[in-house]
Amino acid sequence: MSHGTVAVMATDAALDRGAIATALSLTETEGAHLDIHCLGIESTPPDAFLAGPALMLTQPDREAAIARAEELEHELRRLVPSHRGNVQLHRQRITEGMVGRQVGELARFADRVVATAPYGPEARPLQVAVLEAALFAGGLPVIVVPDGGAEIAPRAHRLMVAWDGSREAMVAARAALPILRRARLVDVVIVDPEVQVGDRSDPGGDIALFLARNGVTVEVSVLARSRFRNSEVLRRHAMDTGAEAVVMGAYGHSRLREQLFGGTTREMLTDAHVPLILAR
Repeated sequence: MSHGTVAVMATDAALDRGAIATALSLTETEGAHLDIHCLGIESTPPDAFLAGPALMLTQPDREAAIARAEELEHELRRLVPSHRGNVQLHRQRITEGMVGRQVGELARFADRVVATAPYGPEARPLQVAVLEAALFAGGLPVIVVPDGGAEIAPRAHRLMVAWDGSREAMVAARAALPILRRARLVDVVIVDPEVQVGDRSDPGGDIALFLARNGVTVEVSVLARSRFRNSEVLRRHAMDTGAEAVVMGAYGHSRLREQLFGGTTREMLTDAHVPLILAR
């Protein structure tokens, strides 16, 4: 019997292979259903043009978008084992400029989304748009995987929670509970905390107690800010300890501010070596 739904919002057969591989593994472990949405983006030519004495307005290329969705479905269907009856592929025509709203409406009927890393050697505007649509418009957690995918073992040896006491971090930790409960150890990591937070003098004690009461085996690591950016400290700790995935709140600052000045979310996504489980 299937439990819940995992979704992949696919836009590119080559880039999204890793996300689909991770989603297939995850749904095999959890007995969940997998919806792969094959997105054909209906682009609108930017300008009108003159045709003799008349001004011609160019129209969105609807047929090309449908053809792209069909082609993507054909390519991705080959990645799904024939025995997997809990996987469905859906063709979706998405209007350019409406990606956030339309993808968000699709995503909100899933329990979580698996997505390709949105930043790489080349620009990936559609991957950025899909990730932000799922987080902001869909309002659900997203597992972002590096290129090629990355398996989260059914009983992971070690997972990491990046904790800063924010609402977004709490939402991410709560959303990740099913995965955290199965892990042998969960490392709550705090970088350069205040001496005292609220009524407690033990940084991370509140979230550690919450996780322990929810069946998670947890320890707390308090790290000094030994590097310029918090993301560098978190990334190094994850690599040194062998964390198989990192749970963290997403976009504690506005997206515009992160685009202009950087931020922990964007920096972690730019160089993601392990899956990031994000929520906000």
